Amino acid sequence: MIALALLAISFAVPTFADDPIDMTPGDAVGLESVAPAVLPVTVPSSPIKDRPFSGPWGYGGLAASAVIAGVSLAGWRHRRRRSAEPLYVLVHGYGGSAGDFDDLLAAIGADSSDTVAFDYRSVVDAKSSTDASRIADTEAAARKLDALIRRLSVFSSNIYSLHHSKGGAVGVSMIASLDDGTRRPIDGYRGAALLDPAIASGWLGSLQRAGGFATFLPDNGDFDPIRCSRDGCRDVRVNLGEESGVEVIAVRNPDAVVTNFTDDPEGLRVYDLVDDGKSSALLAPFGMYGFQKRVREAHRSVLTNWAVADCIKAEVANSGGCVWKGNSKGRIQTWGGDNGRNLWR
Repeated sequence: MIALALLAISFAVPTFADDPIDMTPGDAVGLESVAPAVLPVTVPSSPIKDRPFSGPWGYGGLAASAVIAGVSLAGWRHRRRRSAEPLYVLVHGYGGSAGDFDDLLAAIGADSSDTVAFDYRSVVDAKSSTDASRIADTEAAARKLDALIRRLSVFSSNIYSLHHSKGGAVGVSMIASLDDGTRRPIDGYRGAALLDPAIASGWLGSLQRAGGFATFLPDNGDFDPIRCSRDGCRDVRVNLGEESGVEVIAVRNPDAVVTNFTDDPEGLRVYDLVDDGKSSALLAPFGMYGFQKRVREAHRSVLTNWAVADCIKAEVANSGGCVWKGNSKGRIQTWGGDNGRNLWR
């Protein structure tokens, strides 16, 4: 029996401890996600839609693998050679889920088998990644994300991560540790897109650290962009990814006001998206309710805009390939019927 179990493990889909995968659809910033049923073994599934595992060893091999090596990666087929095809790693925000990226992935044209979602349950015990994202510390999540991407780099030489809201803070923390030598660079990890990331400094950063108390604020998991050591303090957003060879872009919607950041760190490519011609949340009608509604709408716009999808496709095809049409700070107006498609050049 032991021999059969080991044989099953050798042919099962790749498994990695501490990296559970949650595919529950949900929304970020104050929008609830539906908690999934708790299964004794995590069954591989598509990042877009759940799909039963149909590998040659079926659920028996999967169960043996999960018992010994932990939870399996979702939607992964066994790969005997390291692939140069793009692999997207999804890092959702506070109270969100991997389903938040569905529209963006469809616009990018990403194959579901080349998409893997980070699960915050690798950081804290919870019923779902959605629940775990509300209590997970950003630094701890960054360490787990680092471990996940390193394991994926065995199979892919073209890894690109997508981060929304609090997920942006997780991404910045992880890449900053690669830059400063805390952890060694990851071969094959090529780029990252921070989508309306909760990585503010100053008073706004303080608000985001207490975001769990307000439904319209993205809690950033106690992230602080200022990191101090015996050699002094630095803003980790400055020249983010330069030392580690990770090409980073940040796309934000200023109309959301409180969900992203307002400054422009040196060496970080920041693109401002004005999504639909609506005004800033500060000018929204109907008092606080109108403000909250506009914040959520603008915050989510970075996940549903063709200009963002096209920019990411250009980055994946060629690092630094996205050149955002607009002024010197990368502002783009995407008003009109095409929702921003092909407006970057």
